[in-house]
Amino acid sequence: MQVAITATVSPHHPHLKPLVSFLRPSPPHRVRIHPLSHRLTTRASAMASSAPQQLTITRPDDWHLHLRDGQVLAAVLPHSAMHFQRAIVMPNLKPPVTTTARAVEYREEILRALPPGSSFTPLMTLYLTDTTSPEEIKIARKSGVVFAVKLYPAGATTNSQDGVTDILGKCLPVLEEMVRQEMPLLVHGEVTDPHVDTFDREKVFIERILAPLVQRLPQLKIVMEHITTMDAVNFVESCKEGNVAATVTPQHLLLNRNALFQGGLQPHNYCLPVLKRETHRQAIVSAVTSGSRQYFLGTDSAPHDKRMKECSCGCAGIYSAPVALSLYAKVFEQAGALDKLEAFTSFNGPDFYGLPRNNSKIVLRRSGWKVPATYTYGGGVIVPMSSGNTLEWLPSDQPEE
Repeated sequence: MQVAITATVSPHHPHLKPLVSFLRPSPPHRVRIHPLSHRLTTRASAMASSAPQQLTITRPDDWHLHLRDGQVLAAVLPHSAMHFQRAIVMPNLKPPVTTTARAVEYREEILRALPPGSSFTPLMTLYLTDTTSPEEIKIARKSGVVFAVKLYPAGATTNSQDGVTDILGKCLPVLEEMVRQEMPLLVHGEVTDPHVDTFDREKVFIERILAPLVQRLPQLKIVMEHITTMDAVNFVESCKEGNVAATVTPQHLLLNRNALFQGGLQPHNYCLPVLKRETHRQAIVSAVTSGSRQYFLGTDSAPHDKRMKECSCGCAGIYSAPVALSLYAKVFEQAGALDKLEAFTSFNGPDFYGLPRNNSKIVLRRSGWKVPATYTYGGGVIVPMSSGNTLEWLPSDQPEE
């Protein structure tokens, strides 16, 4: 089911096409908003009479996951372990996972919390700070359990107060060592300048930080996490395949910013980066379902207690782990691109990270199931994405060998 895509690269710069390209509206062959709607309608109509009742795909991985720790970890881990073979685990705990030694400890906590018989494998990350050393990157690579380093601009999202204040000014030696160690940088792509409109934070981050970073270190492997805009799509596709990629969440494929306000303020649809306009959502759907190898599954599943979401200063994050595969299948089916689902969920991520693809399979059956209103844990409850709704695709609890 994988589709090979040939990258288009500027002959004048093998790593990055002219950066002005992502500042302008997309050229017709890249992001096309109105043709997308026509494509969805045409393909959906053509496939309606022969819609598949079952999909068997290579077992997926989640390349962006928040597992937390303590009681929350124990409660949410089974939902990811049920459907995913591996996951890149985010390091923004309190305190953050800034050293390899702490990453190894956290990995052991996760393994102890797994359901009996689970083969789920956590892939650990380090939390980049202004004081991270090149030596720590060498230690991380030698550990065999740390697979990436996460950039949180200071103050950008949950537990990011210890993040980076000046990526090129304070972290260049670390980034250069990451190039030597072939260690990817995972980027939360938002500026934190209070003068920048919230809905423009991703676009401005690309202009001010990400584009200069790619120009300065073209060999650095970068994943732009949870992209939300046409600007991000254009930027990713302006870069060399294999060097720059992006994860995409179910919420940014299915929801636009209206979902924050319909029927009153909807705190359980609040995440960072925040949902954007419909034109941006359509651009991301078009890019992901095109077959491009530069996009792969990253749920950004981020559990918070219901009380912390429904308070005067609610937390950002959407808990999608139990429903993610069902929702991704919905997106690809609506786009008439179910034949491209497996590459997005199961091939593009490991190929980018240089890891083997999984051998086992998982089955999605067309069987309506109702999402629970909440999931309970020792300290409270967590509200999942699509709470109380009926979804059409039901992933099997166990993979087929």
